[in-house]
Amino acid sequence: MDILIWNCSISMSLEAFHLVNVPLSVVSILMDIFFVFCMVFPQQGQPQMKQPLNVLVGSLVGCNTALHFCVLLFVISGFTYSLSAYFDSVGLYYFTAECLLFTMRTSVTSYLWLNVFYYCQIVPAKHSLLILLRKNIRLFVYSALIFDKFIFLYGVATSVVRYLIITPYTTTYEEKNAVKHAVGVDFWSRLVYFLFSLCVMLTSSCATVLYLWRHMKNMEDSSRSSPHLQSQMRVTITGIVQILLYFLCSVWLIIDDIAYHLASADFDSKAHIICTVITLYSFGTNINLGVGQSIFRERILLFWQ
Repeated sequence: MDILIWNCSISMSLEAFHLVNVPLSVVSILMDIFFVFCMVFPQQGQPQMKQPLNVLVGSLVGCNTALHFCVLLFVISGFTYSLSAYFDSVGLYYFTAECLLFTMRTSVTSYLWLNVFYYCQIVPAKHSLLILLRKNIRLFVYSALIFDKFIFLYGVATSVVRYLIITPYTTTYEEKNAVKHAVGVDFWSRLVYFLFSLCVMLTSSCATVLYLWRHMKNMEDSSRSSPHLQSQMRVTITGIVQILLYFLCSVWLIIDDIAYHLASADFDSKAHIICTVITLYSFGTNINLGVGQSIFRERILLFWQ
């Protein structure tokens, strides 16, 4: 893999990283605990989530919870690494970073398939392929969730092997070459998958938002106002917010991957910026879940009252 001559590098101070990530992670973990409570102990008389919605929301909440715990562990391991120069804490710092990368990637793609599910439920299917997708949405969602986990776990495995093999001086040329090839396969497969995911997210989200927007305009023109209209307006607003969050987060993930693998620059060497981007994305996603999902929103209103 040829290395581009690119001397651009960015960084974020440790103080700013802690100031942003620690409070947001703590608040997000509390929100996730509340979401889990609402799913395990639903309000009496309230309809429970059906398959595959409960799996999608549960996967997203679980990924976000693991993500923010990894952020806090990443901060702690950073303290350990900076304060313990005489101990081998680099491994803890490195493996925590890999767990953080895995959870953040699965969190991002979990909302993608949740959005595809909503698209199939809201927008009428006219094309034969979309009709087939709607009929088999459960199988599609489960397959997609398993597929992207395999992609990201392969990335974690290659990174760990690279760390364990490249670090010793006894590594042979064949071993280094094999690891280099595996890292290249991981990079290109993940890049293609994220570009595909970004296209799917933008297409399904924009189609859903436009359909709801036209439907709301028709209801306003016919002078009909109902809780159903308010629900559609809420879904439209949260959908627009999530499009912006997903677009900004995915673009940064792609830029970070390209810069790390194809550039000669030390681009975000401490991973502070990408961690902050993912923390902000996950926090915004949690707010969207609290507003958009009735099982969470009604319980929040009940507690507030």
